[in-house]
Amino acid sequence: MSATQTSLHDDDHVLPFSIEHLEVSGRLVRLGPAIDEILTRHAYPDQVSQVLGQALLLVAMFGSMVKDRQTMQPSAPDSSPKERFILQTQSDGAINLIVADYVHPGHLRGYARFNEQKLNDLGQHELEARLLGKGHLAMTIDRGSDTDRYQGIVSLDDEGPNIGLSGAANQYFQQSEQLPTFIHLAMARHFDAMAAKSDHQSQGWQWRGGALMIQKLTSVGGHKASELADPAPLSDIFDDEESWNHTHILSQSIKDHELLDPVLSSGDLLYRLYHEDGVRIYDALDMKAACSCSLKGVENMLAGFTRGERKDMIKDDGKVHITCEFCNRAYEVTPSI
Repeated sequence: MSATQTSLHDDDHVLPFSIEHLEVSGRLVRLGPAIDEILTRHAYPDQVSQVLGQALLLVAMFGSMVKDRQTMQPSAPDSSPKERFILQTQSDGAINLIVADYVHPGHLRGYARFNEQKLNDLGQHELEARLLGKGHLAMTIDRGSDTDRYQGIVSLDDEGPNIGLSGAANQYFQQSEQLPTFIHLAMARHFDAMAAKSDHQSQGWQWRGGALMIQKLTSVGGHKASELADPAPLSDIFDDEESWNHTHILSQSIKDHELLDPVLSSGDLLYRLYHEDGVRIYDALDMKAACSCSLKGVENMLAGFTRGERKDMIKDDGKVHITCEFCNRAYEVTPSI
């Protein structure tokens, strides 16, 4: 990966960075039109959109971290398996199911299921932890049919260290990978005056999301990263624990409005946080809303049912009506029975 950033725009990207001589790596996620497109397709209540938006930030962050692209063959994109990172929650809360996934390279989609009565009982300003309740969060890496899936599971709680999506994700890294990790997620509606003129339906209010993650680097072959190159003076100033605490405190100072501000560039935000320690920014990874559903896929799915089952699905107009849960696109199929 290039040591200098060659592509930096301020929406719909994941920006990797490192503070190399403090043994810390990180990712900055900024999502605008992509996350707004996904959330507005369903017209969820705001509380549901907030939590699903956080899940989309996490899959953009974690999916882009998976480095093994051996299954990707650019010369034959239609036949090659697509690497996926899937985040799913199941819980007893008002929002009882969330599914969000990342498909290489940078395609995002997601949906949520919720109990409307429970949601109304909790009110408009309930904490995310109460909305999700107790259950589990599963994170899955799927590299295609020829390889085994890898899945990690961590509990979701409404109290303790596993509160909400960010708390559960932090706990996952601590338990399964033993990597000290800090994650901050931010979601809100942003008023866009230009959108207000062209889109009467949204009236200019559009969803934006931002996330920051830092991780303490592990040793490589018995050596720290800074020992594999000429050490900078900072590596003499801080030991491992001090360097992590120092960067952790800086990262905790970030505010939601900084992550969501469309005027504040990603580069400027990282410089604001870490300039004294020499932050190194890498190439931005583009993200977009994209669903893999298709009419052909629906037809293949129907072909897997028995003739009797297909017959039971037919409506009065002689067609089977199916709506994609991810993108809310409706399909009408006349099945062969």
